[in-house]
Amino acid sequence: MQLIDTHVHVDSLNWSHLEAMALAGITAVVTQVNGPNSGGVAVLPQTLFDLYERWIKYDSLRTREFLIDTYIAVGISMVCVPTDYEKVIEALPQYLAHEKVIAIGEVGLEPNSQTCPDLVQQAEVLWAQLKIAKEYTMPVVFHTPFNEKPKWIERYFGLIEEAGLEQSKVVIDHADSTVVRMITEAGFTAGVTVRPWRKFTPPDAAKMMKTVDLDQIILDSDSGIGAASDPLGVPKTALEMRKVGFKHEDIRKVVYDNAKRVFNLK
Repeated sequence: MQLIDTHVHVDSLNWSHLEAMALAGITAVVTQVNGPNSGGVAVLPQTLFDLYERWIKYDSLRTREFLIDTYIAVGISMVCVPTDYEKVIEALPQYLAHEKVIAIGEVGLEPNSQTCPDLVQQAEVLWAQLKIAKEYTMPVVFHTPFNEKPKWIERYFGLIEEAGLEQSKVVIDHADSTVVRMITEAGFTAGVTVRPWRKFTPPDAAKMMKTVDLDQIILDSDSGIGAASDPLGVPKTALEMRKVGFKHEDIRKVVYDNAKRVFNLK
């Protein structure tokens, strides 16, 4: 079975990670923007431009060595808000025109951001990106903080409606059993993140799948940066779904088909 991991940080995945992912059946990944999240490090716009260029010119070739296609989500992460962030907003359209760039993400709000603890400024940065997403009809991937998930998701609902984003182009990521139905019943796609640090395991995800609309679920590992992650979170979840009796076509929806549709992958 082919699989897509819809949220990784590919620049932090080494060759051993990529080989294991390929052997497990992963044929594509979506790498998403993040950045330094410690010590209040100041970030320049060029830092993000360099990261985008690395993904396009280097990491996409590196993953192809393992027959893995890299697709790219660009933007300004809430944990990596640069000085003069307006320069990044101005440059986003030129990156959105690249064939490998398929979304804006991960973006959102994070109360524990060390590069931008001001939630008012975070909201300004997020709103500027939502306007770009609307203008260029791009999917958007929203980050959900670890704590008080319903509160943040309700706030996203309001912003999404105000920005006029299409429901089919919205992914609310880091969903778990506490909020997944809240997301899907509102008409959006839930990105289910299987990661040790987030304390949501493949067996947890497989169990949860019995309670949700599988047409509105995508899977990811959020692997490659920061706290403990598992690049095999998606294939491990597929295996656990097999163990509890899911049919092949239902597993394929959440590990492959839905991601192709939401992100319009070729």
